[in-house]
Amino acid sequence: MQQITILTQYFHPHHGATSQLMTDLARGFSWLGYTVNIFTSNQSNQTNLNSLESLNQININRAFCPIKSSNSILSKISSSLFFLLDAFAYIILHQPAKTPLLIASNPPYAGILGILFKLFKGGEYYFLLQDIFPESAVISGIMQPNSILFKIFNKLVYFTCKYAKKTIVLTSSMKEFLETKYPDIKTKIIIIENWAIENTPKCKKQDNKFAEKYNLTEIFTVLYSGNLGRLHDIETIIEAANILKDTPIQFVFIGDGVKTKIIKQAIQIHHLKNILLLPYQPRELLPLSLTACDLSLVSLICGAESIVAPSKLYGMLAAGRGIIAISSPNSYIDQLLTNSGCGINTPPNNPQHLADLISELASDIQKVKLMGEKARQLYESRYTFQRALDEYKQILFEEDIYQEITISNEN
Repeated sequence: MQQITILTQYFHPHHGATSQLMTDLARGFSWLGYTVNIFTSNQSNQTNLNSLESLNQININRAFCPIKSSNSILSKISSSLFFLLDAFAYIILHQPAKTPLLIASNPPYAGILGILFKLFKGGEYYFLLQDIFPESAVISGIMQPNSILFKIFNKLVYFTCKYAKKTIVLTSSMKEFLETKYPDIKTKIIIIENWAIENTPKCKKQDNKFAEKYNLTEIFTVLYSGNLGRLHDIETIIEAANILKDTPIQFVFIGDGVKTKIIKQAIQIHHLKNILLLPYQPRELLPLSLTACDLSLVSLICGAESIVAPSKLYGMLAAGRGIIAISSPNSYIDQLLTNSGCGINTPPNNPQHLADLISELASDIQKVKLMGEKARQLYESRYTFQRALDEYKQILFEEDIYQEITISNEN
């Protein structure tokens, strides 16, 4: 029986996008008959750690980590170091050289594990680059572009990609950025786009129990669902909500991250009753939470459009809701929405433009409905899990996949 090993700091039951995507991938390979070995972190504030451990053909190994998970940089660095040390011991002691090794770039410097695996055991590895580091740290304001740390991490990522059998990126713009940065490794860079983690059934907001619970059925609702991180332009959304605070338009944020406190402060300072802030919802509620709105929002700060791909976009497409993207003009998100007709792009740092756009759409329900229909069509044609699983299988096991395989997304 063929095996695959996945190294990822975040895995079930963590709520983050990487965790959910890597959990999907592990399940998908197990359904196809592969034995899947997972090495991940033991998040000390998570519960139900054993809920997947007994799943057939998925063997989960967890690193020791005494650090409580939080949004602080120090906590993240400390927990990542514990993960790296235990993961190194795992690949040296337990990882067969001939078993494909997929390394997710969480932490972003996890690629060093692949280099060590190749050096000590002569094995091959694949590197899943979920954002381009260290540029992402510079744009976030965590690192200076001319610092020693930047130069060290820049070299590390280069050697990780150079010695990887393949480096997987998520968008064409990420591929172009990386090829320009490292022209000698062009042939090793491939694109596998992410997917919607739930095959969300079509649902009208008026029939939605989640919308009913939070009194959203009768008011025009704009939803932001997912990570509230440093690379997301949350500030523009909050300022737009402040501009529209006296209109019948409700803003809903579902998620967590370093910018959660900015939302809380704005609600308090400006007395914004038109903002509802909720924590991450259980995965089984995503089909309801993602469809409890009229419009969805996705946002990136200036400069982030070529180095990161917001995974929340694909769930919004599956939900069948029109999308407003906050990103630089001609970004890959702008082109995706414009070409498909499922959404509209607006530039970062322009809350008045965003407020005017939302207000205009709130008075044109037919246009909003049509955008939602096109979003669902785009999901069904391009962003299902089956498509991504086939592409990963073809790369990791160097097989040509043309047959149709029916995969259930039920937990």
